[in-house]
Amino acid sequence: MDVQNLKKYFPIERGFLRSVVGHVRAVDNVSLTIHRNETLGLVGESGSGKTTLGRCLLRVIEPTDGKVTFFPQDGKEIDVRSLDRPGLKAMRRKAQMIFQNPYSSLDPRKTVLQIVSEPLEMHNMPGGDVMIDRVKELLNMVGLEIKHMNRYPHAFSGGQRQRIGIARALALNPEFIVADEPVSALDVSIQAQILNLLQELKSSLNLSFLFISHGLNVIKHVSDRVAVMYVGKMVENASAADLFTNPLHPYTEALLSAIPNPDPDLRRKRIILQGEVANPANPPSGCHFHPRCRFATEICKQEAPEWKEYTPGHFAACHRVTELNLVGVQYTGKEV
Repeated sequence: MDVQNLKKYFPIERGFLRSVVGHVRAVDNVSLTIHRNETLGLVGESGSGKTTLGRCLLRVIEPTDGKVTFFPQDGKEIDVRSLDRPGLKAMRRKAQMIFQNPYSSLDPRKTVLQIVSEPLEMHNMPGGDVMIDRVKELLNMVGLEIKHMNRYPHAFSGGQRQRIGIARALALNPEFIVADEPVSALDVSIQAQILNLLQELKSSLNLSFLFISHGLNVIKHVSDRVAVMYVGKMVENASAADLFTNPLHPYTEALLSAIPNPDPDLRRKRIILQGEVANPANPPSGCHFHPRCRFATEICKQEAPEWKEYTPGHFAACHRVTELNLVGVQYTGKEV
């Protein structure tokens, strides 16, 4: 998937006539590429626009501007923003989403069997015993018991509900999945199982992922490349190994410093960011991060930094990249 200058602005309306007095710039001029059979990790604080970006890629919500191009394995290039309703439905067989909140993303009036089989029915897949067998296969894949498929969502824990959502997303054997914090609701003992499952599916089915998470340890283990967002803008994008060991943006360095170190003999200085995340409805001038940046200068306050490639495949938007020597963390590979 190739994304160019994607924007999503939510209007701010006031008064009896609901006049538009401003916009919340949830996604502001973002460009990125997700290659086939690759996992792109997307990180950033709450309110940075990660979930909105993921939903815009699949047109779960309509983008305001920009271009999104999907390249399925059959070789037919798809302009996602120009699709009509039948075209969008056809694309959904190839691109699915795992939603963050398992309490609101599952219909409480439907059983697990009905929830997981719904995509199969919507796309006219074989019904009857064939469909039931497929649902059983999916439930086994995500670690749920087949005997529970006639229960309703209220009978399951948050982690179990999220696994139901994962099974539903996998029902049509998609090529691309937007995973919006798919393991955040799971117990730590279950997270590794689900991550390993997603990695196995990625390899066996040639899947591609946009993997959104707050857990940098999770991102480090599952991602081929990592993108960092702050207040709707992309601030850094690089291979996982390069970004974790050699960050170019101060915001990335601060995020990396928050990763817990399991070795009590190795202590890393934590960078505490002052203030709150900027308001996307009224972002600061220049670099949006400058009010919280310890390296900010006058140019940071006045001019927005240019999105540039500093080393092959390593992009950043910061005025002082060539002047700073930022500290990363040890990169240990992708085993979970």
